[in-house]
Amino acid sequence: MTERLYLSDPYLRSFRARVVEMRDLDGKPAAILDRSAFYPEGGGQPGDRGSLGGVHVLDTQERDGAVLHLVEKPIGGEVEGALDWARRFDHMQQHHGQHLLSAAFDKVGAPTLSFHLGERTCTIDLDAPLARLDLEAAETAANDSVWRNLPVVARNFVGEERARLPLRKEPVKGDRVVLVEGVDASPCGGTHPARTGEVGCIAILKAQRWGEGKSRVEFVCGSRVVQLTHEASEALAGAAEALKCAPSDVAQAAARAMADSLSRRKAADGLLADLARLEAARLRGQGDPVVAKVERGAAFAKAVAAAIAETGGTALIASIDEGRAHLCFARPKGPGPSMGAILKEALALLGGKGGGSAEFAQGAGDGEKLDEALALAARKIGDRAPSG
Repeated sequence: MTERLYLSDPYLRSFRARVVEMRDLDGKPAAILDRSAFYPEGGGQPGDRGSLGGVHVLDTQERDGAVLHLVEKPIGGEVEGALDWARRFDHMQQHHGQHLLSAAFDKVGAPTLSFHLGERTCTIDLDAPLARLDLEAAETAANDSVWRNLPVVARNFVGEERARLPLRKEPVKGDRVVLVEGVDASPCGGTHPARTGEVGCIAILKAQRWGEGKSRVEFVCGSRVVQLTHEASEALAGAAEALKCAPSDVAQAAARAMADSLSRRKAADGLLADLARLEAARLRGQGDPVVAKVERGAAFAKAVAAAIAETGGTALIASIDEGRAHLCFARPKGPGPSMGAILKEALALLGGKGGGSAEFAQGAGDGEKLDEALALAARKIGDRAPSG
């Protein structure tokens, strides 16, 4: 059984140990030591990384009570262990911040169901609907606990001493409890700082509905708050420069830009529709059905086909874009040949895909045999060669 050094000293960064066994874990070598400061994944906290005897430790897992250090290659004998301390301390900040945030939500009837410590952000799932959550109040209460810099006690509690603890949840196993007097008492085998102040700061990023009557809250703590603040500041500065406004005016400037873009898009759509109607009128003068290739892309071809059908004509319209053929077949509503069926036969020549109804169908394929495909479609309706 490995002596778990992190339980008594979560700040231990290096140690000496002896390799007592090598195992295979999912096809990778895994070392078992007589003693280790590496925390194995559990309770929502990822396993530690670092090195053993200069060999990279890729992950730390627990199987049947054994602490397994996944290493790049087999090792043996006496080894010097070194943790990836920056990563470990980040996990200590995130994990203890979760305890404080969960305690704040628990006090208003929103108990934590699960916790996930991700590479970038963390989440807790709460047994309460989103509408009941006061995110700002919970964040404020949790940060108040951080800034009071309260002592964090993490040890085994047994007997009457344990019975007196107001545990936030029942333990899954063991007697270890992480206690912040007057704030939270929770069974936990993870690594935590000595005082709450080391968490630094807690920031809730967002919350969303998660299942029936439940919620998911995304948050970050400590150095991650600083990192995300830098990223947000850079993004805001970039947006302000692009919109030619002050950072505080980005939201309003973006709204104006979006409204202007929508207005321009509507105007462009209107012009496209007008051009399509003019082109449809020109093509209608050549007889029916109209078989034609048009420029300006697939959207214009679709608009032309629709305009022809609206005036009582049958349209077999195509456009070419970088060697790709786009077909739009349309006819007036009522009895008549199936545009969907005819399109399917035409696309078979092009190796393409598409579909539609009896009145309108569209699809795309290779443009090399486009004329042949249009001729085939024309024969199905009435023998007419492509024009345009």
